[in-house]
Amino acid sequence: MKIFSLLLRALVFLLLLGFAIKNDGLVTVRAYFDTSWQMPLVLLILAMFALGMLAGVLAMLASSLGPRRELERLRKLLPSSSTRSPVQSDDADA
Repeated sequence: MKIFSLLLRALVFLLLLGFAIKNDGLVTVRAYFDTSWQMPLVLLILAMFALGMLAGVLAMLASSLGPRRELERLRKLLPSSSTRSPVQSDDADA
């Protein structure tokens, strides 16, 4: 299994390397107020991919923080486990 994982990673790396070599041309990125930058196409694609991944992680983080805060709030409302008596089942007598 480790060999398969290593071969798969090597294949993905070689595909990405070939993609980067094929797309090494310069592109001009124009922004507002007559601002422009020139950069390799592969760098622009990588930067946009990273920004998309960051946006996805932030969206997932925001959606998971709400329930976590609610859980902490509800835990504070419960009495502590040291003051409660342990629960005994009816099957213990049998």
